[in-house]
Amino acid sequence: MNNNSPQAVTDLTTGSDPWMDSATASPSSNYDWLNTSATDIPPEHFNIMSPFQHKLIPFDSWVTNIVNWVVVHFRPVFQVIRVPVDFILSGFEQFLMTLPPPITILFFALLAWQLAGAGVGAVSLISLIIIGAIGAWSEAMITMALVLTALLFCIIIGLPLGIWLARNERLAKIVRPLLDAMQTTPRFCLSHSYRHAVWYR
Repeated sequence: MNNNSPQAVTDLTTGSDPWMDSATASPSSNYDWLNTSATDIPPEHFNIMSPFQHKLIPFDSWVTNIVNWVVVHFRPVFQVIRVPVDFILSGFEQFLMTLPPPITILFFALLAWQLAGAGVGAVSLISLIIIGAIGAWSEAMITMALVLTALLFCIIIGLPLGIWLARNERLAKIVRPLLDAMQTTPRFCLSHSYRHAVWYR
């Protein structure tokens, strides 16, 4: 029989070919998986014996959204604040990096000796020598510049605020709990300050 005959065409389209089984009878059957829905994932049930396996309160997402909103809407304010911070930080960093390390070591060792005693001065001297010996002098001076910059702004902001709180008892009742809460998170504040300082650079 001629393959171009109407009967051959009919056999190919209707699936009467003996080599076609029921799974391949229809050309569109190979694409049925496109029309089938994905298998539903069963929901995870709460386990009383392991209640904190998954987050119950997405607090981190809330904080991230708030921070992103503040950054987007108050970026000009942050850019203005950045100018004096970056200027003072760069000044401290350049000054500490240009000083010869022996002079810096002697200065901070003598300062620690005068403020906290001979023991602390000796520990400071040995610690600074070890920092330089392990090749971390530049990183230490950058950290020192960050600390000095933060100290300067704390003095600039803290002194007027302390005087204001001493004269306004009602304001002191509001601000003091906030300051007490901030004192309990020094590591959190330090890590975020370092990250923002690196970002500013």
